[in-house]
Amino acid sequence: MSNRQNHTVLYVSDPSSVARLHLPDPVEERHIRRWIDDIADAGFDLFNQEIWSQGWTAWWTSSNYQYDQRIQHRRFLPLIGSGVQPIEIIIDHCHARGVGFVGGFRINDGHAYQAREQGLNVSEFIASNPQFRLTDFPAGKNYTTTEPLDFTFKEVRAFTLGVIEEAAIRFDLDGIELCFRDCGYFPAGTGADHAHLMTDFLAQVRRALQERARTRDRDFLLGARIHDSIPGSLSLGLDAATWIREGLLDYVSPQDTMYTDFNLDCASWSDLTGQTTCKLYPGILPWTSIRSRYRDRRVPMSHAANRAIAKTYYETGADGLSIYNHFVPSLWTSPFYPQRLQTFRHLGDPERIDQSERHYIFDPTWDGHIGFGAPDKCSTRIVKANRLIIDRRNPAPGKYAFSLYEDLSNASLATLLFRGTGLTHNDRIEVRLNGHLIENDEIGRTAESDARPTPTGEYHRLANGSTVPSLPEAGWFDGRPNPTPVFSTRWFRLRQDRMLQGHNWLTVGLVESDPDARSDSIVIDEVEVFVEPL
Repeated sequence: MSNRQNHTVLYVSDPSSVARLHLPDPVEERHIRRWIDDIADAGFDLFNQEIWSQGWTAWWTSSNYQYDQRIQHRRFLPLIGSGVQPIEIIIDHCHARGVGFVGGFRINDGHAYQAREQGLNVSEFIASNPQFRLTDFPAGKNYTTTEPLDFTFKEVRAFTLGVIEEAAIRFDLDGIELCFRDCGYFPAGTGADHAHLMTDFLAQVRRALQERARTRDRDFLLGARIHDSIPGSLSLGLDAATWIREGLLDYVSPQDTMYTDFNLDCASWSDLTGQTTCKLYPGILPWTSIRSRYRDRRVPMSHAANRAIAKTYYETGADGLSIYNHFVPSLWTSPFYPQRLQTFRHLGDPERIDQSERHYIFDPTWDGHIGFGAPDKCSTRIVKANRLIIDRRNPAPGKYAFSLYEDLSNASLATLLFRGTGLTHNDRIEVRLNGHLIENDEIGRTAESDARPTPTGEYHRLANGSTVPSLPEAGWFDGRPNPTPVFSTRWFRLRQDRMLQGHNWLTVGLVESDPDARSDSIVIDEVEVFVEPL
């Protein structure tokens, strides 16, 4: 459905955020149509409104399945009471604007705590069938807030298949997306052993959609949004490789559950999809890490960062992009919704991307998060926090891996910077890029972050006579535990002859330690690359 060199851009809207934060109460038909206009005006090819989660329908009602009981979904009841299903308005206006519509179904959802916080129960099916619920979880707080179903049971699979079939029959959907972003579908530690059950379930969904397609003039798309690690997904019982090889999917969208990982192994997914008809739409989410999310007022990634990750995806075989969770920060920070949607207007066009600045951000995705049982782990139990550590007592060089697919002969300038927590201005370090020595006089640096500002040069004076410190990047660690850690930022110009297409290595060694340094180690876990085209 893309009209831009076959690069499709898909926008995914979760069940509640737009209802809760954007649409008025009560919702009228004109409000929904105006919202879809905003989506279409931003140039999206496909729109996915998730219409099923936690055993509830959302944006539509059914005599066979319970409607979402949460407060935010009650604003649609007057419209539904008048005989109009909100999903029908969405589909109609998407088609009028030339946007394909995909109905999203969450195959388990970790937001049961939201209903509990509102004094509500979970859905009737989940509440009345405790024998079908997962209860054996690994350690970790995040597992205690979810009440997922166990897809070992055929009754659970039949229940979920039934609602997909009903939606496909009742509504003029262009496709179905199955969302696998939860932390469990089978008892802990048994996912791989039960993966065939989920594969059989997908095959049932595919057959049901094919049967429905015989009664109309076009096929259904079937897509899956899934964890970004192929082995990590398999550990949860999600055998994406088999789904793709057996032709069960028309597209797959690998992504982290919350963050854009600039080191996502898109190439491995492309190796799977490249010889099939399954399209690859990796995910772009609003933040790069849990650290960046809370450090800077939850401001989402810039245009330049979105262009950078899109270029990486296209260079590694992606057929398009899946934009998820963007509505959340766009409703909190300027230029707000819908203006910020324009960030994505040209991301389907690689040539347009190459014509503008690109900003690559590599930082520790789940830095310090312990919700999944141990620091830095994500919901697939994989550690996702890339960092280089130098022990001052035994200062062996450390390596930091990052992925970059840039031809710098087409750039007017490209710069790499890295930040070292515990690194002082007086530490002497040796820096190499892919084995090439970066001479000391090539490296720029900030003043030490713990320096005492002088009355001149290091202060800004405000109109009322008060002063504020203006040390370089002094605010960078906002949101970190106090006191602010000592850190220093270094940067150098990139040259094409030092770069590799794909995986690159930054190596940093400590030549001479600052005798006054207060930290036992130096941690480099933030690397950024800026590319300005010719």
